[in-house]
Amino acid sequence: MHPPLLSDAVEIGVVTTNMNDMRQFYGETLGLKYESELAFSGGIMHRYHLGAAIIKLVSYDTPPEHEVIAGSGFSAKGYRYISMGVSGLSAWFKDLKARGVEIPVEVTPFADGIGFGFIADPDGNWIEVFGVL
Repeated sequence: MHPPLLSDAVEIGVVTTNMNDMRQFYGETLGLKYESELAFSGGIMHRYHLGAAIIKLVSYDTPPEHEVIAGSGFSAKGYRYISMGVSGLSAWFKDLKARGVEIPVEVTPFADGIGFGFIADPDGNWIEVFGVL
């Protein structure tokens, strides 16, 4: 039996020790809509909308012991990247590059008028972006 879900959307937690830069990236650079701040015992969370999904930027009073293992699915096991679809992929990547965003994988066509690429947030977490070129 599956649990009775409260939401159909996924929420993704991104732990950081670099909250200011991460908030700038997700809020300003990517233009995700800010939802709220949530303080909890031992830390704080800032919530951003990515369509129906929520990206939760989380920092703890006691920083994590390990750093991000940057890279794609080839760099480590486990949850390795999130994906988002956009229209005007090539133009958006050009704008992101001009704004200094790290682009580990340039736009790569893979079907008629469709492509993908990867960007990295300030902590080195990869985001796959796919869509209409």
